[in-house]
Amino acid sequence: MIEGSYKEQYARLRDYAEELKKANKGSTVVIQTEQVGAQAIFLRMYVCLAGCRQGFLDGCIPVIGLDGCHVKGPYPGQILTAVGVDGNNGSFPIAYAVVEIESKQSWIWFLRLLIEDLKITSGLSYVFISDKQKGLIPAIETLLPTVEHRMCVRHLHNNFRSAHSGVALKHILWAAARATTIPWWEAEMENMKQEDKEAWEWLNGRASTKKAFRNYLPISTSI
Repeated sequence: MIEGSYKEQYARLRDYAEELKKANKGSTVVIQTEQVGAQAIFLRMYVCLAGCRQGFLDGCIPVIGLDGCHVKGPYPGQILTAVGVDGNNGSFPIAYAVVEIESKQSWIWFLRLLIEDLKITSGLSYVFISDKQKGLIPAIETLLPTVEHRMCVRHLHNNFRSAHSGVALKHILWAAARATTIPWWEAEMENMKQEDKEAWEWLNGRASTKKAFRNYLPISTSI
């Protein structure tokens, strides 16, 4: 926002939405409001630019990372994001939304629009990666019960290091995460066991651990 007040900018959101759709033909921009008396109050906004959507469908592997972060300022909220992985293993933005709070309901709203944009039917060919975002796991189970849902290794390590810190353990964990075959992964996990048995037990005691590692991802022929 370069000039004007926050309220003035919020009042022009529909103009902004129309400009996005005009400049990016085929884009999806959805604004949801709630009525308070005679006034429409902003609640949520979803954006999926046509170029990003087509770029993901044409050139990215079927893996989608989901995350949320806080919006700070006089009108707080949450930003929800969906990000893909391109042929260079770089992040590829797909869609984002601004919502009032991170919850099962707001994730369902975001995911329904994303599913419609990407024409996801059963979800069998996709992998979703996330942390344990508030309401996200039940939202995915509701909308895409057959999809593969895996944990982000970075977030897994943040939880892991609170009880098992150290550079050596961090390197072994990430080596296991980068393993592309099950024998390679098992060898790295054995290294973990030899280095710190309690750390190894911590990882093995979590059902989400295997689902964070690369060797358990499906093979894609998209690129």
